[in-house]
Parts: sequence; C-alpha cells; structure tokens
Amino acid sequence: MSLYSLENEYVKISVNTHGAELYSLFDKAAGKERLWQGDSAYWGRRSPVLFPVVGKYKGLKTSYMGKEYSLGQHGFARDMEFSLVSQSENHLAFELLSSEETLLKYPFKFRLVCSFTLSGKELTAGWLVENKDGGDIYFSIGAHPAFYCEKGKTVLTMKNGKDLQYSLLNEEGLYLPQKYPLSASFALDDSIFDRDALIVENSGVNEISLSDGESEYITVKFDAPLFGIWSPAGKNAPFVCIEPWYGRCDAADFEGDITSRQWGNRLKEGEIFKKEYKIIL
Repeated sequence: MSLYSLENEYVKISVNTHGAELYSLFDKAAGKERLWQGDSAYWGRRSPVLFPVVGKYKGLKTSYMGKEYSLGQHGFARDMEFSLVSQSENHLAFELLSSEETLLKYPFKFRLVCSFTLSGKELTAGWLVENKDGGDIYFSIGAHPAFYCEKGKTVLTMKNGKDLQYSLLNEEGLYLPQKYPLSASFALDDSIFDRDALIVENSGVNEISLSDGESEYITVKFDAPLFGIWSPAGKNAPFVCIEPWYGRCDAADFEGDITSRQWGNRLKEGEIFKKEYKIIL
C-alpha cells in the first residue's frame, strides 16, 4: 500500500492504493479532518469502493451460466491493491484489472478505474468500469465515505427529493421491501441505525449535507438512483456514511442469478460505464 496526495488552498486529500480508498480529507479553513479515520473499535474503514457488488448476495452466493460464485459483502475491490495510472497537480487515478484470483469469485473480465480530482473546495470521485470480457458483464458499484459528526448535534439534510421513504435490511443483511416515511432533514441520533442502514430508492435526492447547527460542512452530490445512510448500530460512533449506489444487496426473497439482480448494471462487450460523485467542503 502507498498513499498519494493532492492539495490546494482549501483542502488536502490522500488516497491509499489499497482499495483506491480515500484516506484523508482535511479541511484547511476549519483545521479539521472531515473523513473518518478508521478506528476499528467502531469501523476500521474510511471510504471503500463497493465493487462488483453493493451489499450482499443472498447467502453470499450468486450464479452465472449454471455455475455458483461466492463473494463477501461489498465485493473484493476494497481489499485489493490498485496501480497508479495517472497523476497530475489536481488529479489521481488508480486501476484494478481482473485476474485469475477475481475470476474465481466473479465470472467476468473487467477494468476498474477510480479517480480523484480536486478543484477548489470540491473533490470529484469517479468510477470507470470497462467490459474486457467476450460477452455481457453484470456488476454493481457504490461509495461508502464516512464523515465525522457529533450525534445529537449534527443535522443531515437531503435536497431535491420528494415523498421520501426508506427501507431496511433483515438480520442477514438482505433488503426488505417495506417502506417507512423519512424526513428530508433530521438530527442524527444513534437510534436511527438500530436496524442498520437506511436505504432510499428513486427519491430524486441528489445532494446530502451535514451541518453542525451553524453551517453545512460537508455536502455529497450525486446522480445515483439509490443511496444508503449508515452508522454502526449500538456504538454511538462519531461518524455517518453517505453512500451513493448503483446497485444494492439482494432482497430477502430474491431467487434469481447475477443477471436478474435488482438495480444491477449490464455492459456489453467493449462498453464503458462512467459515473462520479462529489464531496464539497
């Protein structure tokens, strides 16, 4: 693992080649680290990329062309070493290629590039997935950045949504279809996450901000069709994750294979999937 940095007058970031994970987001004006720093007493990660699955396969297994594949929660990219492929004064890009190791867990050849571009107070995190296989490939991808917050004093606000509702997971981490009403703005309280993440689909929300009672200090902007909001249950952890997703875990009653997963993405041979989200101080 190696760390690479970008810096301007407003912010300094570092990125770890292990998982192409954003490792630090330092707000120079406030003199504060905004990204959770991975204390394993609560949660040992900081901002993992979720690929080629967001959440879990049912039973941690899926199938393709009659063959079964086992893969843990959120896939393998977050635990693999990426290679630096591009670097400039305000830009970093890291690459992961499929291999014999990945093909044992996931039956497709791919190229994944995670990029980071700094402009003023705005960090753009980009994903590129390229189909390097001989036919269609199927995948999900998502973000999982964790931001420091003080429970009970931090307000989370979702912008541009309407008739907001959320869903929950069962004890196996699988999606439950029941919907519950969700306020567009609420104070973060640890009890909110007693049943794990809040999952919001088709909401129209494209910005989520955290404020400290006086002003917003983090905004996440995205065009993803669903997102999660999470903090570890029962730990009163001093952070919250804001997670734009292109995909999610299997539903509790799901019986299909990898080609029929809800919110999954398909690429034809040679096609490229490109998406991004922004973190703004």
